[in-house]
Amino acid sequence: MTATTANIELLADAPPAEPPRPRVLLAGTVLASGAAAMMILALMGVYLELRDQVVSAGDTWLPEGANIQLTPGTMGLVTLLMSADTAAWAVWALRRYDRNHALLAIAVTELLGVAFIVGVVYGWQQLGLGIGDSTQALLIYTISGAHVAMVGAGLLFLLVMGFRAVGGQLTGRAAEGVSAAVVYWYVTIAVYAVIWYGIYVAK
Repeated sequence: MTATTANIELLADAPPAEPPRPRVLLAGTVLASGAAAMMILALMGVYLELRDQVVSAGDTWLPEGANIQLTPGTMGLVTLLMSADTAAWAVWALRRYDRNHALLAIAVTELLGVAFIVGVVYGWQQLGLGIGDSTQALLIYTISGAHVAMVGAGLLFLLVMGFRAVGGQLTGRAAEGVSAAVVYWYVTIAVYAVIWYGIYVAK
């Protein structure tokens, strides 16, 4: 018996390789992210359509006393863009079995997300409109409120993945959970970019 034949016989008793894990969590996150984004973007479409009708008729879109400040909205966008880097850092670190830096990156991302929400609340306080004062106010509060809820869900998603990373479940090739959370976070940032332009820039 040759050495090659002996090696083949030994390998014949070895257990089969594990089947590739289907990316169920990642696929589900993509579908959920798309659904949340479409809901908010549909509201933005209604907002922009009504705005176009009012402006085309020669009237002013925003009611008197409205104060939509560009600076808080822009700072919110900058904050979310910074969090995109820290979220990517978390995935990069976990795939290299660097749990400490991954947890630090998730913590910074959480902090930036909370800072964004605080900025949005400040903008509501400066808006000068009640939610029931006009159709414009209702749409602004609804769109921005829905996006804050989307951000909150993203922060919770990242927090849960952070706890799982602490337990050592999400390292190396098993970092799909954090990757899914980051995909959701990126969709959240993209949606806010549309809101920022439609509400804060175009007004």
